[in-house]
Amino acid sequence: MKQFHIAVLVLGILLFAGAAAVPALAAQFEAPAFITSAGQSPGALMVRVLADQAGVANVFDATAAADALAGAKSFILVIGASMKGLGAAGIDVPEEFARVESLLAKAKELGIPVIAMHVEGSPRRGSTSDELTQLIMPYASYAIVRADGNDDGFFSQVAGQHGVTLEVIEKTADAAAVLRALYGN
Repeated sequence: MKQFHIAVLVLGILLFAGAAAVPALAAQFEAPAFITSAGQSPGALMVRVLADQAGVANVFDATAAADALAGAKSFILVIGASMKGLGAAGIDVPEEFARVESLLAKAKELGIPVIAMHVEGSPRRGSTSDELTQLIMPYASYAIVRADGNDDGFFSQVAGQHGVTLEVIEKTADAAAVLRALYGN
């Protein structure tokens, strides 16, 4: 009986220690990450700053074409449609969808895993952002979403439909810790 208690205690310690070490063991993605916008909102630049803070080597280009993925080991697409941002970039909505679709096709062709992110919350939700999400999720293996952008369960539903692991964060800044864990930094 004493051996049983010791075994249970050791198992408990290992499980607790393993849980504490999960972020380091959970590294699922490799750098360099290629980061771009899906919708030309400021969120993509925020993610680039957060990736830098997390120690994730990255290349950022908000309006990149598919050939920009050469050399990338992972691909972060930041979802958030901004009509002002699209106008400033000289891109209309159909062109942005075509650009994102070509990037996703290239990532699939090259075997580059995709992380979908929506870090601007409910203010950046709308029909165009939701349609971009529908386009991106079939290609994604992981998604990081700010909680107030998922109040209606939209991201949970779409991620579930496509078998995408969904991480919900409370604040945009919380994405840095998630990226740190995903990249093993």
